[in-house]
Amino acid sequence: MARKLLLVFAYLFANSTTYGQLPANVLEGTWEMVSQKLIYPDTTIDRTDQTPSTLKILNSTHWAFGRHLQDGEEVFAGGGWYEFDGDTYTEHILYHSGGLGGQSVEFDARINGDTWHHSGDLGDFIIEEVWRRVTLDGGT
Repeated sequence: MARKLLLVFAYLFANSTTYGQLPANVLEGTWEMVSQKLIYPDTTIDRTDQTPSTLKILNSTHWAFGRHLQDGEEVFAGGGWYEFDGDTYTEHILYHSGGLGGQSVEFDARINGDTWHHSGDLGDFIIEEVWRRVTLDGGT
C-alpha cells in the first residue's frame, strides 16, 4: 500500500512538471533506492534492508524524497533544490526530517543507463547510494 501511494505521488509530480517536455538533465524523473551504505572510519553499515520503498523525485531544479520507516507508520522525508554538472550532484537541503535542513551535501555522481550511483561525505561518515529509475508503469 505504501509503495503504491509513493508511486502515485511520483507519477503525479513527474507529470505535473515535465509532461510534454524533454528532461532538462539525465537526473530528472523518479528514482527508487536500490542500496545504501554508511561508511565510517572503522566500519561499514549496509542499510539496504532498512530503506524499503524509498523514492526520490527530481524535476529540473528541485528534489524530494520519502520513505516509509520499517514500522510503516512514519515517513522519513526531505527536499530542496539541486545542482548537477554531470559528475557532481549537490543537494541544497531546505527541509529534512533527520535534521539536515539548511545544509548542502556534495556527491560524486555516476549515471549508467537507468542506474544512478552517488557518494558523499556527511562529516562523520560517507554515504553511498544506488538508485534505479522508475518508469511510468511502476517498473524499472
